[in-house]
Parts: sequence; C-alpha cells; structure tokens
Amino acid sequence: SSPSFRLAPTFPPQIRVSCAQPLRTAMGCGGSKGESGGPKGGGGKNAGGGSAKGGQKSTDMKVANAENAEYQAKMKFCEQVPLLKRLPKDQHPLVAEAMVMQEFEKGAKIINQGDTGDEFFVIRAGTANVERKEEDGSVKALATLKAGDYFGENALKSDELRQASIIAAEKLTAFKITRAKFQELGLNDYLQFANRRAVGAGQQAESKAKPPSPKTPQEKQLIADALRSNENLASITKLDDDRVNQFIEVMWKETVAAGAEIIVEADLNADYFYVVQDGSFDIFASQLEDGEDAPKGDPQVVGTAAKGGSFGELALLYFVPRAATVKATEDSTVWAIDRGNFKRILMQVSEAKLKDYVKYLDGVSILSALISQEKKQLATALVEMHFTKDEFVIQQGEAGATFYILYDGQVNIIKDGAIVSNLSASPQRCIAQYFGDGALLDNETRGATVQVCSETAKTLVLDRDSFNMLLGPLKDIIERSRQNANREAAKGTGGMPQAVQDGTKVKILRKDLSRIGLLGCGGFGTVDLWEHKKTGETYAMKGLSKGYIVKTGMQESVMNEKNILMMTNSIFVIKCYATYNG
Repeated sequence: SSPSFRLAPTFPPQIRVSCAQPLRTAMGCGGSKGESGGPKGGGGKNAGGGSAKGGQKSTDMKVANAENAEYQAKMKFCEQVPLLKRLPKDQHPLVAEAMVMQEFEKGAKIINQGDTGDEFFVIRAGTANVERKEEDGSVKALATLKAGDYFGENALKSDELRQASIIAAEKLTAFKITRAKFQELGLNDYLQFANRRAVGAGQQAESKAKPPSPKTPQEKQLIADALRSNENLASITKLDDDRVNQFIEVMWKETVAAGAEIIVEADLNADYFYVVQDGSFDIFASQLEDGEDAPKGDPQVVGTAAKGGSFGELALLYFVPRAATVKATEDSTVWAIDRGNFKRILMQVSEAKLKDYVKYLDGVSILSALISQEKKQLATALVEMHFTKDEFVIQQGEAGATFYILYDGQVNIIKDGAIVSNLSASPQRCIAQYFGDGALLDNETRGATVQVCSETAKTLVLDRDSFNMLLGPLKDIIERSRQNANREAAKGTGGMPQAVQDGTKVKILRKDLSRIGLLGCGGFGTVDLWEHKKTGETYAMKGLSKGYIVKTGMQESVMNEKNILMMTNSIFVIKCYATYNG
C-alpha cells in the first residue's frame, strides 16, 4: 500500500534533546520486546503483588479509555457546532476540557424564566422547548432547540435575568460552561453570538402546512400579482412563472376576524406568509432605542395591507422575530403558505450553482474573514440581477447598501464623468469581478458610477441588511478575525519555522522539500530529515504504511495523532504542519 507522510519541524539549534535510551530503541528499530521478562535479575519475583498491580492497571486503563472516549466525543462535537467553528483549532482542547456534560430527563427545566444564571449550554443530543410566561399568566411557546443549538449566552456577560424557560422535550444531554471558565479561557474574544431578543433563536418549532385550497382563476391571478409586487421578494430572487405557480399550488385560505392579530411583533413563531384576498390590516411597529433589546413606547401604525397586499416574508427567510404587529381592521380573508414551502420554493438553487457562488465569494478580499459555512450561507442569499447595455448599476454620489458580483459581461467604472477603468467577467473563463463591497460595511456614498458596456451584464447581488440578518455586522467579524490573528501571533513562536511566525500557516508543498537523511525507524515506518529548498527550514517527516495501519486496526489512533499535533500551539510540543499521500 502507498504510504502517508506527516511533516513536523525539527528542534531549532538552541534546543537540545536528551534521550534516556538510544534512538533505535526509542523508535522501535529491530522490534521491541515485551516487559514480561522484567529487568535483569528481577523476573518472576512477587508474583502475587504483580497480579494485584496488574488488576489495578487494568482498571486504570479502563477508566483512562472511558475518559479518552468522552474527550474525543467532546472534540468531535466542537468541530460540528456552528458556534464553535470560528474558534482556532488549538482552542478546541481547552473548550473540550472546560465543558461539563449534564443530562436532563424529559420535562426537566434547564433554565427558569426570571432566575439569574452564570451557565451557558450547548445541546449535544435531544430537543428542548423555549417557553415564555406572559403577564396574563399564559405560557407561550417560542422555539424548539435541537442538537448543536445553544442558549444562556447572556449569562456569560452579566447577571441578567433569564428571559425564558428552557424545558427538555425528551431526554437531553448538554454541555455547559460557567461564566468564570468562559472568561478564564478568553472565549468572549473568539465567539460571536447571534443578535436575538429572546433566548434560543435556534431552530424554530416546525410550522404546519395545511392542505391547499381550491382557487378560481381570479384568485390565482390575485396571488400572482401580490407575489410579483412584493418588493422584498423581488429583491431576493426572480419570481418566474414556475415559482409563482408553485406558490399558488400550495397556499390555503383562512378567515381572520376583525381585531385579530395575525402577526405579533417580536414573536419568534414566524411560521407563515400571507396574501390578502379580502378585507384590510393595519401594521403596527415599535421603535428600538439605542442599546435596548426590547421595543419601547406604544406601537404606531406604519402601514396598511389591503386586497392584493402581502406580508410576513422577511421573518420566514431569516428566522428573525416578527418586525411588526399585523391586525385585521375588518373581517378578512387571506391566503397562507408555511415557512418550509416558502423557503423551498424561493431558494431553489442547484448545488452546482451554490459552489460557483462560493467560488465568487472566495475572491472577495473583504469577505476573507468568513469561514466556509458562512460563505455558503451568503451564497444561498445571493440574488441574480441582469442589466442591459448603457444601464447604470450604481451611480456616483448616491447612498449605497448593495454589493455586486459581476460574473458575465463588461462594465465601465466612471469617475467625475471620465472612464477610469473597465471590468470584464466570464463564467467560461471562471473570471468574476466585484464592486460596491464597501456597502457591506457602511452606508457609504458611491465613489464612482458603474455602467454596462456589453450587450448584457449578469450580476449577483447582496444587500447589507440581508448580510447582517444572516451573519451579523461584517465590521464585527473582520475586527474579531484581526484580533484573533494578532492574538495568535503574540503568543510567541520561539524557534518555530517561518511558516507560522506571522500567526498564519503557509502551505508547504512536498515538491519544495529535499530529503537530507534518515532520522530513525519505527514499527509503522521511518522518520526522515527534510529541508525546504527556499527557506532552508528543516522538518522531520514521518512515513506510515497505510496497509500496515489498516492491518493492525490503528486508523483511529493515527488520525487522533494527526489531529492533536495539528492543534498544538507551543514551542515545547511538536507541531504537525502538513500531511501528504504518496
């Protein structure tokens, strides 16, 4: 079988290593001997004591294996939780060590509304319900949380009262971290929590779709016109006839009594989108004061929805609380669609297209601080917009809140009436251009005009509000990423290779390495000394026989070794820089 290789730096000249045994013995050359014979002159003595010690050793090993298995489970869990994916790899062992596993039986109250707390939870297995007790004594279901969701984050900052109760919907296992441990590890410097008004904005309770209602041709036309005239939907995607017909097919009719609130502001149960068939609705909204998480003052009427109007789309798309209350002013009739069908129809983008979109985002330098999962989230929110020759995409001096990726066509960049540059893109040549990216940071004034000079220009568009709803302010993400890089660089590198002295790892290609000689050999392969042709840095490369590893069932151990060495970040511990196949 072909071997695999693991690259680690050799010790720098100023560090000396003292071995208690010859290198060949430590590396296992010539085959290692068992310890049954014991040291010279010591074999066979104290057989009874040896048996007792052997029994204790077996017990200790079982305990150690159980602890290792639990630790590995924590490490694997850290890699799967979206919240923790932004953590540097060398922080995962610290988090795994700090997390305490706790089990809850069905119906157990994990967090109680009104209590003060100093614990933060991440669900490992099971589901939990988020409930809030209203002033009239009624209990309102807010959301359902599943494995990977988190709650209680506000307690990590202060003694804030719990805003809702979290109750185990089934037997539940969760990891918890106390505020003291969280601050001790400095995790607040790495993690960015979602900006949410209520505890547990994880997965919301599943919305229930009702059977479609029969529709007359006039009713179908009314729904189609309402969908096409909805500005928010128009800014998200192109509503072609096929998508409109899919909407019409699954919608059902409901009646709403005068005075009934069909949508309530700040409600997390954003389950349905509505089109008004008959009647009218007033839309009430409260204003958020600076620094406050809850609306203040009496709600004010900010709009109305009459026959042919529609509402409720934003909360369904982005899992955010309802932004306003919608109240029927007379007996009314609406067409409704549930969140699942709504998103399925709107976000019908093939996997191939999503990969292309992510590639485009990879080329945007201002988005380099995003991890791959965040870029995929953005890719699903990109909207296609097409322009014709001589059409202005953006104009100098106007306020900008939209970012564009040009993937097909040509545009001129015009400043103060003069063409200063030209951008050309082609999907066949895998060339894309972007402009207006500063709009994702600030409400900037456009510094130039962009005008189409080809017959058509095809773009992908993302506005700042959509970005903030999905990931939070880009400014905060960039600043956090910069601080993390500085923090890693400030840890000190001592004699580490240049590949990481700036806090980032440079990819080391195998073709850039030259073999110097053998350092030693072991049961699974050899360790050779290699030198980087350009930098002169030396590395120890461990070669392993894949066939022998599989034969002896050591795959998991080898992968654990690799992962642990990749995560270490100390001048006193060997660090793995690269792995190769060959």
